Amino acid sequence: MEKVRQYESKRIEICRNCGGTGHVTPKVEGNFLLRRLQCPERLVPCDVCDGSGRVEKTINIAITVKSFQ
Repeated sequence: MEKVRQYESKRIEICRNCGGTGHVTPKVEGNFLLRRLQCPERLVPCDVCDGSGRVEKTINIAITVKSFQ
């Protein structure tokens, strides 16, 4: 005989991409001086959390228990 249990957990967590601020600095290729001249410290909304700083995390777990033979 075999038993299967399903569990689901939903939580609101801080976005790991932006650290909860909701915005990130854009990445520019090139050396340090070139980056400073072309891209001042401007901020863009985080594309993971859409600028909210929080994300919804869903965890699905299936546990199967069966006899040992």
